[in-house]
Amino acid sequence: MKNSVTTAFLIIYSFSFAQSLPLDFESTTTPYPFINFDGGVATKIANQQISGINNSATVMQMVKGAGAVWAGSKITMASPINLTTQRLFKVKVFSPVAGKRLLLKFEGAGFTFQKLSVPIVTANVWEELSFDFSADAVNNLNNQIVFIFDNGTQGDGGPNSTYLFDDVSLSVGPGPILELPVLPLNFESTTLAYPFLDFAGGATTLLANPFPSGINTSSKVVRMIKNPGETYGGSVIQMAGPIDFSTNKIVKVKVWSPVAGKKLLLKFEGSPTDYDYGAFETDAIITKANEWEELTFDYNSPTLFPPVNNNDNKIVFFFDFGTQGDGGLNSTYYFDDIAFSTGNLSTPTFAKPEITLYPNPVLNQLSIEAIGVIQKVSIYNLIGQEFLTKSPSSNTATLQTNGLQKGVYIVKTIIDGKESISKFLKE
Repeated sequence: MKNSVTTAFLIIYSFSFAQSLPLDFESTTTPYPFINFDGGVATKIANQQISGINNSATVMQMVKGAGAVWAGSKITMASPINLTTQRLFKVKVFSPVAGKRLLLKFEGAGFTFQKLSVPIVTANVWEELSFDFSADAVNNLNNQIVFIFDNGTQGDGGPNSTYLFDDVSLSVGPGPILELPVLPLNFESTTLAYPFLDFAGGATTLLANPFPSGINTSSKVVRMIKNPGETYGGSVIQMAGPIDFSTNKIVKVKVWSPVAGKKLLLKFEGSPTDYDYGAFETDAIITKANEWEELTFDYNSPTLFPPVNNNDNKIVFFFDFGTQGDGGLNSTYYFDDIAFSTGNLSTPTFAKPEITLYPNPVLNQLSIEAIGVIQKVSIYNLIGQEFLTKSPSSNTATLQTNGLQKGVYIVKTIIDGKESISKFLKE
């Protein structure tokens, strides 16, 4: 009896994960197990719209439930999808309303990546959408395909929120496949992708160097605009693999700023252990306006928390962290040539810090001592949410941290009119 049950389980399990590309949903032995989420319901049905480019017998129907905004469904493939030589996905869709879009997303064992389709041109007509990932950050680890129609808009659960899709295929795209970069980054390659992901109001663009002069006469640079009212806007780039800090912990970046005195915060993240405080960062002050300057980021510091690791595969750029941008010339920065230092590694020397935090890590109470008068002190999490602010008007301050969740926090202090940013760990 036990063997029979085991055999039956193996048969069901093999059927459950038998699907592979292309997906035409015609098989009678493959169940196409979709997992619905956030109000989406995917069902295999008979094709009641046989016409035009799609004469198949069965298709998938997706209904976006009433009030559902991010509704969708995902299917697990038999094995990870190999995008080494083919990165052009095509999907046939049938929409009750023109102008809608399909978000195609891939997830599983690796980092997620996705692409939004162009608007569907015609209502109630089969149409083929293309998703070309040739120049995007992808991996060969993910085995799940996610389908989301009209992402961000509420569904009504009726005919206007009922979509059909079919014939999911993978093929060679029209252009060359671009690979992910490694350090050094000079943004000049025509065979590498530079996949920046903007967040919180940062906007990056790879463009021709508008200021080829001084220490930087290269052809291409990256521009970052910090949009109006945005405080923590930045961008992150996905690298080909983890960045090795085992022998060199000094990174240099060329920058051009419209205003002197701004800072570039350079952060490394992407490690699976980052949720346990694996990401690390430091900043450098820009001393020149309207001129290319090379900044040095020294990660040798034994006081750096979290410590440097060799597992992070993303670089994050923040200009003027903590200050609102204006979206104009005074919030437009350029950067280029990110590389490990080619000179001798420095022997760490440390000036007396503007503030001292203790204990760090902390449980219930954080003490601050400064070399000047602390006019204001605030605590933020890593996405910029403010949790506490005080105006001690003294060179010491005590902050109650027992109400904070575990994690890394930012302490922003104003001392004698000057801003200082530090970090601490709440245990």
